Amino acid sequence: MKWFKNNIEVLIGYLLGALLLGLGLFIFFNADEIVHFKEIAINRLHMARLSDFINIYSYAFIELLSHYITAYPYMYSLIFVLYGLGLFYISRTLKKTTAHDPQISLFYLMTAIFLFLLTALFMFKVYHIYALFYFVAFLLLVFYVLNRRHLNSEFRKLHYLILIFIFGVAYIVTQNHVYDQLVDEKVTPLELMALNFFFILFSAMGALALGNYIFLYRAKKIDPEVHAMRRANKRKRDHKFSRVINHQTNDALQQLSEQSMKIDERLMLSWNRFKAGIRRRIDLQDEDIPRWMRKPKWFSFFQIEVLFGVLILLLTIIELNNRNILFNVSKFNVVKMQYFYEWLSLFALFVVVILYLVFTITIHLRNRGYFGQLFTISILFIEIMTSFYLMLFKGISVSLFIPPVIVLLVILVTPLFFNHLRKNY
Repeated sequence: MKWFKNNIEVLIGYLLGALLLGLGLFIFFNADEIVHFKEIAINRLHMARLSDFINIYSYAFIELLSHYITAYPYMYSLIFVLYGLGLFYISRTLKKTTAHDPQISLFYLMTAIFLFLLTALFMFKVYHIYALFYFVAFLLLVFYVLNRRHLNSEFRKLHYLILIFIFGVAYIVTQNHVYDQLVDEKVTPLELMALNFFFILFSAMGALALGNYIFLYRAKKIDPEVHAMRRANKRKRDHKFSRVINHQTNDALQQLSEQSMKIDERLMLSWNRFKAGIRRRIDLQDEDIPRWMRKPKWFSFFQIEVLFGVLILLLTIIELNNRNILFNVSKFNVVKMQYFYEWLSLFALFVVVILYLVFTITIHLRNRGYFGQLFTISILFIEIMTSFYLMLFKGISVSLFIPPVIVLLVILVTPLFFNHLRKNY
């Protein structure tokens, strides 16, 4: 494990290089099929073995590439192959010396931007103009990574919430459009699965490249004493401002006005002022609440988190089990690919619920894992609310869950999400 941690940036470089090299070789060996793409009656095909699934998926990928590579396929292949080999060379250099870390960090930053651009380009095939929402979200993610050291480290939760909100809006808008495309049969579930696969693949590759940039940038050679002094001063300043903002007084506000505030600090100050105004208007005291409505001393919201999390897990397992009939047939028709797409979506949701429960228990036992819980409950909330929206406005047929289940899931996930927003960490 220690060796893995010490060589993580090298391994990421090798992995990115292998994936880009594989993409280049795929284009090379399928160049004629990509440039001179011919549609086949794919709806009549059946899958009986894993090799059939791989062949049909390869066909969908070739179709996706044919929309962008209309000539000179070997040139595109050469670009990806050279890029992959370049990452191998850079990873080998990283393993030998740290003298070139600043230059290599910039290369990984450009690689991340390139991969995010490639992701947005592929998404235009299905999402059309709505793919710009994801492109803007990726740009803001890169902007945050480049400027995070200039923001108040005490407000990391706010930073992540803004990014989650932006990606959530992009997801809801694109899902709304893509289900319209599915209903009108302008897009097949197979095309959507192929696109989602490459969206996940290239997004993950871009995130890994961005992670390498952050690691190598932090590893720049500077005087350790100067670096420690800078970090200590920044933490002291950030903690001071966050404490003042969270406990507002007239003297504190005057103190803040005399110093320059960062944008996240201004947002938190405005939010705290808004909450204080609401509390002044309501001004609910303990004696105003009937005794039978007061929270018992033995009660902890952790119990609700675990109970509701387990219920969400059980409902997801039930829906997942209802689609397991797909794997009990000897041959699976491509027309039914939408059911397989739904099964994959439910399985991903199942994994997220498991992770949410793990982070919830970790917080209770070790007081760690808050950001993990933030990301998992946000994913659950966005996915369930999107399914609820699709059921209401697009029809039951395009929702992952039947109406009673989706309504129950909304009731379960909503208090979990908003309770997490109230947590301070």
